[in-house]
Amino acid sequence: MNRIYQQLNRRESQEMQHVYNYVNKVKNQISASASSVYIIERGEVIGEWYEGTDPSSFRKVDEKTRFNVFSVRKSYIGLAIAMLLHEGKIASLDDLVSTYLGENDLYNGITIRHLVTHTHGLNDDQTEIAKSYPAGTVWDYNGAGLSLLYKIILKVSGTTVNDILTKSVFKPLQFTETGWETKPGPHLTADVNERNEPNIRLEDHTGFERNLFVSARELAHWGYLHLNKGRIGTEQFLPEILFEMTTEVQTPTQLKNTPQNGFFWFRNENGYAKSELGEELPEGSYQILGASGCTCLVIPTFDVVAVRMYNKRGNPPGYDYLRDIKDFGNLVHSTLANRLEGQLI
Repeated sequence: MNRIYQQLNRRESQEMQHVYNYVNKVKNQISASASSVYIIERGEVIGEWYEGTDPSSFRKVDEKTRFNVFSVRKSYIGLAIAMLLHEGKIASLDDLVSTYLGENDLYNGITIRHLVTHTHGLNDDQTEIAKSYPAGTVWDYNGAGLSLLYKIILKVSGTTVNDILTKSVFKPLQFTETGWETKPGPHLTADVNERNEPNIRLEDHTGFERNLFVSARELAHWGYLHLNKGRIGTEQFLPEILFEMTTEVQTPTQLKNTPQNGFFWFRNENGYAKSELGEELPEGSYQILGASGCTCLVIPTFDVVAVRMYNKRGNPPGYDYLRDIKDFGNLVHSTLANRLEGQLI
């Protein structure tokens, strides 16, 4: 098992049953076939829960089960960008894309900051990427900016996101349940769509596609690496500045009434009503989400990482995704706050 897991103690908390019950209720509501929860608090695993089966193999979900995390992969891409900035291969977050890719009317005025905060003004609704707004004037969640980031990463590093992370993170920390998968494996869980049809998304291994599969515990360990700013135990595995870059608010200051992002991680210091973070979460909390329902939530105030996993694509009638993800975060917060209050009495 990886080095983070080896550092963690275990102390199952009965209060976490409230979180498990909530996740299971939503699992049934959205007709997911598989779900899991993994919670770390102050260096201890206080919650671990698995429910359901892989719809393609009917294998029971357990600690080795790996879910397709979809847009959660953007946090991995974000760390790769931070590494290239730290190494000087990218000079500045506010460098124009054209500095690296040459002049092009499509990305005129777009900086790397715009790409990692969804403020580039591009859209990928059609076959080809198009410009909808001037860079830095709107926030719009889509994948159009990733294609430019991929090109920049390849240009300045000569390699891929997967190669960068495998060399600097996955191998040193012995992550074995995280990777962009190209062929079926015994622990890969299929997603189910709105017709309950199972599908396992398998693409290339570059780290540029939506085929990143991660177990609940290793996604929590990924969050824990960020929570501790690259330090595991007494050893600083990666420079602290990488995690300050990726998790602090990087959204252009003029966009005050929009979702706030680090390097794709979501923050909510501006109290934005449509934020995907729960209203009760303390300032400084951040999270990353994926289309299958997976979530990695980091609450530095409580020294906590909370992960939930589903394998469902699409929102059934009556299900409010935004309300659900807020409620999950609020429930984690209130459960932990009540535990802490009980310990102090």
